[in-house]
Amino acid sequence: MSLEPPELATLKRGLGRQLAALREAAEIGQQQVARRTGYSRSSVAHAEAGRQLLTRDFWQTADELLKADGALLANYEQVRTAKQEHERQSRETELAEAYAAARALRATAARHSFNDASRPIVPNGHELMAGIASPVGIELAEGFATPSDYLTFLSSAARVVPGEQGDRIYDQLTRFLRQWADTMNRRELLQLFGWAATAIAVSPAMSGLDTEEQEQERLAQAIISPSRVDTRVIDHLATILRDCKAQDDVLGPRAVLHTVLSQRQLARYLLTECPAPLRPRLLAVYSGMSSSAGDYFFDLNDLESARYYYGQARAAAHEAGNTELSIYALCSMSYATSSQGKAHAGIDLAAAAQSLASKTDDPLLRVCAAERAGTAYAVDGQYKPCLTEFNKAQEGMLSAKDAPADSPAYYYHEGLLASHQSECLLLLEKPKEAAVSASTGLTVFNKSYVDGYALCTLHLGNAYLQAGEIDEAAWVIGNAANLAAQNRQARLVKELRTSRAWMQPWQGTRAIRELDERLAGCGVEVGA
Repeated sequence: MSLEPPELATLKRGLGRQLAALREAAEIGQQQVARRTGYSRSSVAHAEAGRQLLTRDFWQTADELLKADGALLANYEQVRTAKQEHERQSRETELAEAYAAARALRATAARHSFNDASRPIVPNGHELMAGIASPVGIELAEGFATPSDYLTFLSSAARVVPGEQGDRIYDQLTRFLRQWADTMNRRELLQLFGWAATAIAVSPAMSGLDTEEQEQERLAQAIISPSRVDTRVIDHLATILRDCKAQDDVLGPRAVLHTVLSQRQLARYLLTECPAPLRPRLLAVYSGMSSSAGDYFFDLNDLESARYYYGQARAAAHEAGNTELSIYALCSMSYATSSQGKAHAGIDLAAAAQSLASKTDDPLLRVCAAERAGTAYAVDGQYKPCLTEFNKAQEGMLSAKDAPADSPAYYYHEGLLASHQSECLLLLEKPKEAAVSASTGLTVFNKSYVDGYALCTLHLGNAYLQAGEIDEAAWVIGNAANLAAQNRQARLVKELRTSRAWMQPWQGTRAIRELDERLAGCGVEVGA
């Protein structure tokens, strides 16, 4: 979704100032408004600052509390109408840009295809992997007879060989590359790697990237000789990672995982001879790619692969001397570890992240570290420490506007935090509190972040289920299934099946029969 236009931002700030003025005139504090409306104090503060719009129910309740005689509600409706119009125009623009990017990608592929029969025929990923899937051992490189085999691996093999095994194969292929690179003349190398630069750098998930011949040759030169890496090559890799993150926010991990893995392997290779002054920056990009790969595997329910990539991210960040990326990697490791039931290890990792976060100026990293600590305490069954950490995180969100634009935790927002808190309250068997947190999260979530919005919806459904409100639970969980069908996130599908399994005591009721029909319509098989 595009940034808000100035006119809409002005309307939101005006509405917020009106709320603050009425509240102060009535000598009512933000906490009192929060209790009356069912929101947190930080949500009220964000609304007064114009950073959040909140729901119609909030503004109606505030209007009544502050005796505004409908003025607050009327101004809210004006802002909401302007926001809906902006979102409609943004969707139309993004759709047009997507079609344009697809046309550009097809044109690029056509310009750089090999028409000369004397050139190597590049096998597709399935053909190549059929030849290397079984002998994954030390003699693997002998099966790669041509440079084109190696290049196909760069863009294809990482898709099916994740984790430490994939890195080991890649290192073997790097040695193989150096054996044959010196046997080819410069022109052949540039032509071949020109194709590689296009194949590696361009993905259907990407848009707006510079893939003209000059940039392709620059990347090709760096692949031929990693010692020739320069800032523009690193910028190119960083741009692709940034675009992948944006695509993941909307389309989910499957749309970008393959691209990030191949880009990460390319960065890994370039690090072998990267000039010393540029090495910290390339290491930082490599760390970011490893963290993203870990996030995607986590969402795809492959926790072991996720932990491997998080460990690689932390090691690279440490070598680069990048404190912020080290904090983010520790936070990710804590979450993955806690998700495997290893609460004490999760608490220790979160504590390490919090210690480092106290030395940075990034409030979102402090929010992230507190939230991860709260999650670990919830897994350990500790209610009060869990709430203490989430309160820290909520207070930290008040400073979110001061976060650096390139914060590793850029995606944190109040809706996501409320969703995580709801998940933890469910672990602690506090269904009423969990329902309040999930409902709060849904009111402030940007619905274009489909996977996060769907998980928050599922938390609300599970809260109703824990409270014994079966009809409501079935309806809300069905809504989560409809959202899950849009990106098929493995973790979400697994949790949907788990929720349905908890409903077995009510098997045969009308609500459960209707839920099963909705699940089947979304491709979620009950009991699968």
